[in-house]
This record gives sequence, C-alpha cells and structure tokens, in this order.
Amino acid sequence: MPETPARPPLLADRAFQAVTALSIVNVAAFLLQEHLGRLWPRPLNWLLVIAVIAATIVLCRRVQADPASGPVVRRYWRSVQVGTTLFVGVAGLRLLSELGAGGWLLRLSVVLHLVGGAVLTVPLLGLPFSARGRSRRVGVRLDLGTLLVAAGLLIWHFAASYQFADGRVTGPRVVAAVVIMGAGLNGIYLAAKVVLSGVDSFARRGLSWIGASALIGGLGSAICFLDPRQTDGNLLVLVLPLAAYVAAVGARMQVVDSAAGDRPRRKPRGYSLMPYVAIAAVDAMVVYHNARGTTDGPLIDGVALTLTGLVVIRQLIAFRQNDILLARIGVQESRFRLLVQNTTDMITITGPGGVLTYVSPAAQGVLGVHPDDLVGGRLGPRVHPDDLAVVAEKFAAVAAVPGSTVTYQVRLRHADGTYRWLETVSANLTGEPSVGGIVNNARDVTETRQVQDRLSYEASHDMLTGLANRTLFGERVATAVTGAGPDHPVSIVLVDLDDFKIVNDTLGHAAGDELLVHVSRRMQDGLRPGDMVARLGGDEFAILLEGAGGDDVDRLLARIAAALLEPAIIDGEPIAVRASFGVVDGRGGDDPGDLLRQADIAMYEAKERGEGGHQRYRPGMEARGAERNRKAAALRAAMQQEQLVVFFQPVVTLPGGRIIGAEALVRWQHPTEGLIGPGAFIDVAEQTGLIVELGTWVLRSATREAATWPDELKVSVNVSARQLREAGFPAVVAAALRDSGLPAHRLTVEITESVAVGGGATAENLQGLRDLGVRLSLDDFGTGASTLSLLVTCPVNQIKLDRSFVPDGDASDAIADAVVQMARAFEVEAVAEGVETAEQAALLTRLGYERAQGFHFARPMSAALFQEALATELAARR
Repeated sequence: MPETPARPPLLADRAFQAVTALSIVNVAAFLLQEHLGRLWPRPLNWLLVIAVIAATIVLCRRVQADPASGPVVRRYWRSVQVGTTLFVGVAGLRLLSELGAGGWLLRLSVVLHLVGGAVLTVPLLGLPFSARGRSRRVGVRLDLGTLLVAAGLLIWHFAASYQFADGRVTGPRVVAAVVIMGAGLNGIYLAAKVVLSGVDSFARRGLSWIGASALIGGLGSAICFLDPRQTDGNLLVLVLPLAAYVAAVGARMQVVDSAAGDRPRRKPRGYSLMPYVAIAAVDAMVVYHNARGTTDGPLIDGVALTLTGLVVIRQLIAFRQNDILLARIGVQESRFRLLVQNTTDMITITGPGGVLTYVSPAAQGVLGVHPDDLVGGRLGPRVHPDDLAVVAEKFAAVAAVPGSTVTYQVRLRHADGTYRWLETVSANLTGEPSVGGIVNNARDVTETRQVQDRLSYEASHDMLTGLANRTLFGERVATAVTGAGPDHPVSIVLVDLDDFKIVNDTLGHAAGDELLVHVSRRMQDGLRPGDMVARLGGDEFAILLEGAGGDDVDRLLARIAAALLEPAIIDGEPIAVRASFGVVDGRGGDDPGDLLRQADIAMYEAKERGEGGHQRYRPGMEARGAERNRKAAALRAAMQQEQLVVFFQPVVTLPGGRIIGAEALVRWQHPTEGLIGPGAFIDVAEQTGLIVELGTWVLRSATREAATWPDELKVSVNVSARQLREAGFPAVVAAALRDSGLPAHRLTVEITESVAVGGGATAENLQGLRDLGVRLSLDDFGTGASTLSLLVTCPVNQIKLDRSFVPDGDASDAIADAVVQMARAFEVEAVAEGVETAEQAALLTRLGYERAQGFHFARPMSAALFQEALATELAARR
C-alpha cells in the first residue's frame, strides 16, 4: 500500500507565526484601549492592521504558487489574495485620514471596503453544492432557509434593531438596518455554502476557515459602519485583522493538507444539523423573551412558527428519502443474495481461528457438501496435504493486514474423494461489521489446471509414444553432465531405426506409428530405473544412462537390440526392428550439444555398417564426411544430367475432394536404382549446401508447370533453412515468377517451424517474400517450435498439420482440433497432410478442416499425370 505523506506542522511557517503573533498583539491592544483608554496615537492601530493583512497576503501567495494544489484551488486563492490586498488599501486610507490628509479619504476607504468584500464573496458564491438528486437539493435549500430565518432573527435582535433604539424610524436608519441584516445573512450563507460544497480539490479545513472569515468580515464590517453604538468606527480595527487572520489559518491549512495529500471525499451524511441548530437558537430567543420581556415577542413567535413549518417539511422529505433508500437497499440486498446463492463460485467467510461462519450454496456443486455441514467447522481437513503449508502461509499473510487480499490455488477434497483445484481470492474484511472475517471467493479451476498440465506435458513429451521429447532430453543431459565424474559416469545414446521408411511406404504411416510405439515400449522395458529414453523425431530416439559406462552400457544396448529384433505384429504383419546405436561418454564440463553431435556421428557410423548394433564415438569419426562428399558429387551430377524430376501431390477440399492446388516434391530418376525419394539425398544436399541450387531448380520447375494450370490452382514449394539464409532469395523467387508468368499469389512457400523462428537474413527474406505477395505456409506444424507467439511474429497464410497429429478412430484429436482453432483465431488456412483413410478425412471435416492432402486422395504424381487428373476432374464437373 502506498504511504501517505506526512502532514507538516501547522505552525512550521514563519509567515503564519508572524500573522499569529501580530493578531494576538492587535487583540490585546484593542482590549487594553477599550478598558484603559487611548495608549498611543490612533494611526498606530492602523499600522498594526496593515501588518496583519500583509502577512495574510504572503500566505495566500504561498497557496497560489503551491504545485501540490490544483488549478481550481490556485485560481480561488488568487482572488482571495486580490481581495485581501484591497483591504491593505482600506487600512492605508484610514491611516491617512487619521493623520488629517482629508475627509474624502475616509469615504474612499468605504468604497474600497465594499469592492474588496465583493471580490472575496463572489468565488464563495460559485462553489457547487455537494447534494445530488432533486429531493436532496430541495432538502438542502430548506436547511439553508431554516438557518437563514433563525440567523436573521438573531442579527435583527442583537445588531440591526439598535438603529431604532430611541423609537425613531428614518430612511437612513432603515437602510442601515437592511445593510446589517444583508451583510450578516450573506456571511451566514457563505459559511453554510462552504460546509455544503462539493469541491473535493479544496482542503476541507482551509475552506471552512475561509467561510468563517467571510462571516466575521461581512457581519463585523456592517456593524462597524452602521451600528449606532460604534460611533467612532473603532471596532473595525479589531474586525479586519481578525477576518484576515482567520483567512490566514485557512491558507496555511490548504498548504499543509495539500502537502499531505489529505483531500479525502466527504462521506455523505443522511441528516443535517443546521435545522436543529436554528431551532435551538430560536428556542433560546423564546426563553430570553419570556425572561426579559423584550419588544420582539411577536417577531420571535412568528419566526418560531415559520421554522416549525420548514422543519416539518424537511422531515417529511427526509422520511420520503428514507423510504426510497430502504426500498433500494432491499432490492440491493435481494440482488446480492440471489447473486451469491446462484454463482458457481464458492464464497465463504472465515472467522477467528479459521472457523467458517458462512458458506454459500455453491459449496454443494464445488465440493459436493451441503453448506450447513461446513459452517462451524474448518476447511483444513479437506486441504490436500501438499497444499497445507501454502494455505497456512497465505491465510497468515491476509489475516495480518486488514483490507489486504491474496490470491492462490489450493486443492480441496470433494465428497467423492477426489481433489478439486480452486483458485481462491481471500480478502481481510475483519474491520467491516457486516462481515467480521476473511472472505474467500473460490472458483473451480480443475479443468483449467488439467489442460495446463496436459499442455505442459505435451511441451516436453512426444505425443505418439509418451516419451520425453528433444527439449526435455536436452535439459536432462545438461543436468547429468554437470554432475558427471569418475564415480558417476554418463553415457548418451542416439538410436535410429534401420529401414523404417519401408514400413511407412508399404504399410502406411498408421502402421509406422504403431511400430514406433512398440519400439518405445521395448526400449523402456530394457532400461534400468532412472534411465531416460526420448523420441527426438521421426524414427530417431535417444537414451540417457547415468551411473553406467563401458561394458555395462554395451550389455544394456545389446539387450535392447535383441528385444527389438523380436517380431511385433503390426497391421497383421510380423515385423522385426533393427536399430543402430551411437554412444558417447560424457564428462563433467562437456558441452551437451557437442555430445549429441558426437553420438549422432557414432550412430551414422553404426548405421553405415548396415548391420545394426552400436558404435562408440571415437575421435576421427568425422571422416565419414568423405562418404557424404561422394554422395554430394553424385547428386551434383544428377542435377547437371537432368535426372531430377518434380512430382505433384494434390491438395483437395474437404469434404468434396476438389483439387485446389498441389505440393511440388522432388524425385531422383536414377539410371540404375530407379526412382529415388528425397529421403535418400536431401540430407546430403542440406549438409553440403547443394540444397540452394536444388531448391532453385525445383522452384523454377514448379512455377513453370503451375503456370499451365487453371487460374485458381496454387502450387506449394518447400524451402529449406539454408535457402532462406541466402541473401537475395526473394529476388530468386521473383525471377522464377517473372519467367514462368505465374502470379505471386498462386505460389505458396512452405517453411518449417524451426526455420520460421530464425532471425537475421531469414527474417529479411521472409519479409521480402511477403512484399512480393507470395503466400507463406508453416509445414509439419506441431512438431517443432509451435507457439502462439510464432504465429504473431511470423505471420503466415497457411499452417499444415503434421501427419503425426492426423487423428484416426483410436487416437486423440486434441492437437488437430487445437491447430484448426488457432488457424481460425489467426484467420489463416489449415491444411491436414498425411490423410490416408476415409475415416481420417471424415474426422478432419467434422473438426473444421477445409483442405487436406495424402494417399487417401492421391499419391505424388508426375506433371503429366497431374494434368490428366485436372482434366478428368474438370470434365466431371461439367
């Protein structure tokens, strides 16, 4: 909570100390001269008056220049400063008149006196009333009327009536009496206006003292000028300094309260004391009249009767307001009760010692317990043991500070024995008499927590096998290497399934997925407790072995390899899996990334032996790069001899299956080995940099072919990370579009999620593609860095659900559903790839997918066959 600035002491200002001292001296001098006679020449009295008023002007200037005060406040005190300055002139003219400078100066001082009073009065008249609503404003006016009637009686009796003490009634005396009455009532009205004003920017105390100053100055000045008992006007020497000093107190309080930030809103009060004060004053006059037998008896009785009528009317209005208020409170109480009783949030009030004093009806739905069964008890026995410390800490924190709140989540036991997660907001309202405890508002967030836990699990685990994914495995490796030592060896193993692609190509991806699940289980069964196995992607796995090395690792991997060779029945076919293992031994201080790279080198060494088994990394294994260079040379020759061809796999609409485009896929028409898929040479192209030249060739071939298709069809071309890191890649795309004549909007560039998060040249090239009007697509969505922030930072036109997440009758459709929901939220297309069955197509249609591709619709085909398919479809539509 923010600290309230300290209020400076009221007497800590020298100007205020000076005006206080001068005022005391002035009052003392006046009283002494009234009892002892003149002590010094009369002009000296006016010098003392000028000194008091001058010190008051200094204080008004302080408020006017105070930055802590608002503009409205500073403007008001500027007018007070101007009006007070005029009274310095009044006192100066009186001083000169006393020195014999001329009688006309006395008359001029009276005129200046009236002008100064007007300057000080007008700002107070402009203060708005705080009353809101018609009936409240009427009530305020009646209160003011009551007060002014009573005040008028008092002013008449004790001041104005003395004009006619000798029984003579003349015009000047009537005018004098009217002026006295007007000045007094004006002062009373101004004081009441200050009390009832609704200007919260003013310091309330300072404004009240200004009202008192107006009352003293107005009524006192009228009496000084017109009361026959003040023939020499000597009383003005007391009135002016006293009014100035009261204004000085108000100025000082304005500065003090502004510095402390102390301008709280006034709490509205349901009644006013003014009518009762007025009646008490008139009642006192009635008693005074009966005791003294004054001549104002009929007037006093008339005023008393008038006040009685006004107060009766005021009370009737107050009764009506009270009825309206009670009705409103009844409606509000009913509304609040219905809201509390019908909300799904459980509301409880906890008294001292944690005893429940109130439980809302929602407890039945949240905890399966009737509220009456909980009142008088404690929730402690229902709190999950693991959450007891958190609840105790939060409860102690909120109980220690009245008005404070805390938010936390806790598990409470349901009547059925399960635990429900509740998000609880506890507020300390022990200081509220209507509550007298800690209010707890608990909302059931069990489903939200389950979703969060599931998303957290999915972020660190492979959804197909349930194993740890690459991210979690990397974290575990880093932790293990940190603690590695002679007594705690660490081994990292990378595993790749041999010829797994054959299973996908012959039996389909569903069978391939089933085989991957089988492999993951066999690996887990062969490991020791505490060992970790992860799926890094595709058919690549990793194993972390802690506390084992050398022969122990060899025996463990041999046991796993043997278990994998035991045939598994997949899609009715017995399949034995052979795997290649690459092993590297880690030591404290090793870089986890280097260890994974070395294990990968060893795994390829084992794989190239063609017999499975495992291979431990040895320095110098990088020589296998020579073989990679040989393959790169063969691929370069194939490109030069035009052995590469582009196939096209149709992209269709759901559910109709109408062709709306195709994805370009490169194939190698090898002269001796036949048609070779990209899996056999793309990795070599990526590693050697040939992917840039190869990608350019595929781009130009695909755009040239797509330009011959009907106008509405689009072509998708995969672009690698290496291509996107090349400076000027958008220019390459622009040249291909220009040479082929294909409009930019009919070309879709497919990138993977790992490419999309790249910065530098990659980000610039992606922006360049967008500027060309080329469409962007996130391929294999869900297998990489799939995040909402990715879709924000890398805006694309399309996302392609990876085939591993395409649901079938047995698998969960949660991820597929989440992807299409995100696509709708970001207003991009969603395409499902790898659709192999009619059941999958139907399920995707129900989820809302409108585009798909896969073997169910068509396999990749040559350009000529794709043209035939288009012609057939066009003829069928006609």
